[in-house]
Amino acid sequence: MSENTNPLTLKHRLGYALGDFGGCMTFSLMSAFMTRYYVNVALMDTAVIAAMTLIWKIFDALSNPVIGVMMDKSFAKKQSRGGKFRPWILRMAPLTGFSAILVFTAPGWVTGMSRLVVAFVTYLMYEVFYAMHNISLGGLISAMATNDAERAELSSARGIGGMLGIIIPQMTFPAIISLFESSPALGYGMGVTVCAIIGFICCAGCYFFTEERNISQQKVGAPPIRITDILEVFRVNRAFVALCLHGLLSGILMSVGGALGTYMYADVLGSLALMSVGSMIGMPVSLVCMSVVPKLTRKVGMQKVLRGSLLIGCGLYVGLFALHITTDINVWVHIAINALASGISGLSNMMQWGMLSEAIEYNEYLTGKRTEGSINGTFNMLRRLGQGLGSSFGVAMLGLIGYDATASVQTGSTILGIRVLCLLFPALCAVGSWVVFRFVWNITPELRAEMARKRAEI
Repeated sequence: MSENTNPLTLKHRLGYALGDFGGCMTFSLMSAFMTRYYVNVALMDTAVIAAMTLIWKIFDALSNPVIGVMMDKSFAKKQSRGGKFRPWILRMAPLTGFSAILVFTAPGWVTGMSRLVVAFVTYLMYEVFYAMHNISLGGLISAMATNDAERAELSSARGIGGMLGIIIPQMTFPAIISLFESSPALGYGMGVTVCAIIGFICCAGCYFFTEERNISQQKVGAPPIRITDILEVFRVNRAFVALCLHGLLSGILMSVGGALGTYMYADVLGSLALMSVGSMIGMPVSLVCMSVVPKLTRKVGMQKVLRGSLLIGCGLYVGLFALHITTDINVWVHIAINALASGISGLSNMMQWGMLSEAIEYNEYLTGKRTEGSINGTFNMLRRLGQGLGSSFGVAMLGLIGYDATASVQTGSTILGIRVLCLLFPALCAVGSWVVFRFVWNITPELRAEMARKRAEI
């Protein structure tokens, strides 16, 4: 295998970061504000939303491997000059943004059963377009990187881009909504439009600033690509299985926290606007955490850093819950500890992309096939299935704990339920991911060296 002698540049890293930043500008709104829009603005029933969410996510999860195989097979036939994944990022940029705007506006244009139909169709559109964007971005890291160091650099770039793409909307969107208190539907529409435009510009920047430097590995001599290949991947590739289990758990964690986070601030802490402050404080915490990861990784290895971050994050979540139920917790104490817990435990979501690229290399070592699209699509299937289960579970639990959208103050049992779902449930998911990376992941330093030796012989 010949390595590309073109160095990985700052422009490449910036472009890759822009891809996740742009995608997360709208995805962040879906995970953090869509439930509140449907319940509090569109006045839809929580049980109906929970059922629709589960259907959306199951469809999205099952379609992801098909999309990935389609990308692999399409490139094998057409050999696009733009690359295997970059053209898809550019195509999906306007479609993702437009469908996001429809999600937060179109249900308000109709009433009755039509509102449910419109909500169902518009979000389904968004899921399909975002899946195409996300699978392309996941595959791009393997098509850009030629060695482990470059994979680490691009993983870090994506982690920072994704973090900013999540935090910035969570800082600005509540503020925009607050400006339109007398017309919340208008506030949601204005906020999503701003985020969609920024997302489109950033995704276009990803296309123009990146380069698929590793694409020669996918052109010649590989066996035919089939959709059934993924069954073989699950059979032989333990590292990929570990990542899929982690993806399922992290998807659940992200969606439960995203769907119910607004209720923690609005109904427990007393002000939705504080969510912007929490996001503002969380940003530098996450940046500091990401900045120390490369140094720690060089000393003890990525797997140990990942496992340690999960355990520390879990401990912080449990400690914060204990403070909530034993004291009249100060809002700033909550914001500070929550920022630390989410920032540290969230490092696993940054590091998973470099580890997925390594699992792709491991799969090529085992099977002789390089199928970034189908592997990323299947990984996203598990992540999205987790997000679907988490979103559906979160909304259903909102009803079960007795949340009343018309009440000015929630009951004590409802407040306790929100605290359990927002603090203890993430801790439980973090422990599950720790178990996966401790007992299932199997790429050791010795195996990594053997993979490098074999690559050098090709």
